[in-house]
Amino acid sequence: MSTTINLTTKQLEIFGFIPQNVFYTVLAAVVIIIVGYVVGKLVEILIKKVSYTTGLDAFFRKTSVGRALLRSGYTAGDFLGLFVKWVIYIAAIFYALLELSYASPNLAFLYDTSKSVLAYLPYLVSGVIILIIGLIMVDWISDYFKRSYPTNDQYAQTLLNFVGDAFRFILYYMVITIALSVMKVNVTILYIFAQGLAWAVAIGLGIAIGLVLAVPLREPLRRLLERERVQTEGKEGESSG
Repeated sequence: MSTTINLTTKQLEIFGFIPQNVFYTVLAAVVIIIVGYVVGKLVEILIKKVSYTTGLDAFFRKTSVGRALLRSGYTAGDFLGLFVKWVIYIAAIFYALLELSYASPNLAFLYDTSKSVLAYLPYLVSGVIILIIGLIMVDWISDYFKRSYPTNDQYAQTLLNFVGDAFRFILYYMVITIALSVMKVNVTILYIFAQGLAWAVAIGLGIAIGLVLAVPLREPLRRLLERERVQTEGKEGESSG
């Protein structure tokens, strides 16, 4: 019995320089980081496999965003996996810091910082998701618009490309503005700039669309005018005769 008491006392003396609550708090923080690291790695691997097997990588290659990622050395699965992994890492780190803030009153500042980051993280993730999905949809809409009006006329095709690219630019602007708003970024200056831009683009698009629509009417209108001219000349010939 005496030996047991001495061992317990000796153990308490070994860990005596570390308060018990501090030890367990630090241990919990370390466990949170380790678990976050493992989960982040596993989720990254899972996303890459799902992206490859579902054909998401192939779909991304057909969009401007996907081609830009490929030029940077990333596939869709690589980018999404990396993004989700780091979101998990950041969440784990700040949950660990939040846990450490309870260890000592001197670490109280970690509580507010960690709470703020963890509260903002969902807005950041939502904004990035809106940005990625929005840019992909914009690419699809723009390309569909260009393909929906096939023509062999080089003039018409140039106008269609212009209109499609203009729509792409406008929709890009809208998506980026919405994504930044969701991320709680002040976009007042973007709204002010958008008002003037909207008028300029609307006028330009109106002219371009009018020119595009005029292409299929050009030939029938020419034949109509030619027929009217012939009829007019015929009537004038009859009158003079």
